[in-house]
Amino acid sequence: MNIVISGYYGFHNLGDEALLAGLIRSLSETHHLTVLSNDPDHTSRLHKVNATSRLYGVIPALLSADALISGGGGLLQDKTSYKSLQYYLGVIRLAKWLNKRVIIYGQSIGPLSPRGQRAVKTALHNTRVAVRDRASLDLLSSLGISATLVADSALLLPKPEHAASTSGSQLPPNPVLLIPRGGYDEITKALIFVAQALTRDGVSVAALSLHPQEDDAALNALQTQVPDVHIWQATTPDAALQYLNEASYVVSGRLHGLILAAVAEKDYAGLVYDPKVSAFLLETGAPAFSFPIDQTNLLDVIQKRISVPPNKVQTLKNRAYEGVSWLQTQLEL
Repeated sequence: MNIVISGYYGFHNLGDEALLAGLIRSLSETHHLTVLSNDPDHTSRLHKVNATSRLYGVIPALLSADALISGGGGLLQDKTSYKSLQYYLGVIRLAKWLNKRVIIYGQSIGPLSPRGQRAVKTALHNTRVAVRDRASLDLLSSLGISATLVADSALLLPKPEHAASTSGSQLPPNPVLLIPRGGYDEITKALIFVAQALTRDGVSVAALSLHPQEDDAALNALQTQVPDVHIWQATTPDAALQYLNEASYVVSGRLHGLILAAVAEKDYAGLVYDPKVSAFLLETGAPAFSFPIDQTNLLDVIQKRISVPPNKVQTLKNRAYEGVSWLQTQLEL
């Protein structure tokens, strides 16, 4: 079967590339995949998959496809912009108009304005839908749309067999790993606070950006305020996982920093900027810090290495695999 995958791909966001990698891992042996990408050449090299422009390649890709998978990620929301929502709904509408099978998979739905809710309700009518958290399930239910509960496809990635090489001064062994989120001063200030306190106590601290274009300003602010923080660079989801595998504890302002920490079986705490982050932390029983962030309590959690219940993480991973079975079934119907 020829399948087109639509999402926030080709923007060099390692979180979205990680969930795409999990999706490709699950489907590539049985289906021919084409990814709609902002940077098709990069997507093709990174994932060893066919890719085309998310703008100019949509119609040709759908014309030769049997099905569209919209997802995963937080695509159907208008907090970022209504234009973004309209793009993803436009791809869905076009696929339906061309009489292609449409599946919404592994998404978090919302936040949505009243206008956005109306648009989503109309576009997803009579559509196969699977979401990655219960809050999205409830939101769709309020719109009269039934959905299946799955999990983020990045959880399908394998745990790294080895940690990153720690030879050399740039790779301290077993540091507390901080993952920033650009555009949120509250998160940056909290990470600076804990980095200053930890380094004063002689604890190794490293920082990793998952989306350089958005997060580098926050990363630079952290490094300026705390020069002893080691900056790690990763350009692929696998490389990011290798670094996470080296951490003693992870504090992340990005959802996929937390998800990849779970894949690497590391304990973590999350800084909540969006309902999808809160939903993941709640499901895995991990420490969650909403705004305003209690910096002193966050530091205490890190120092005590408050653990994440392994059984809750495993339950979510199991749901990710069950989601793949559901997806395969929907494609075969």
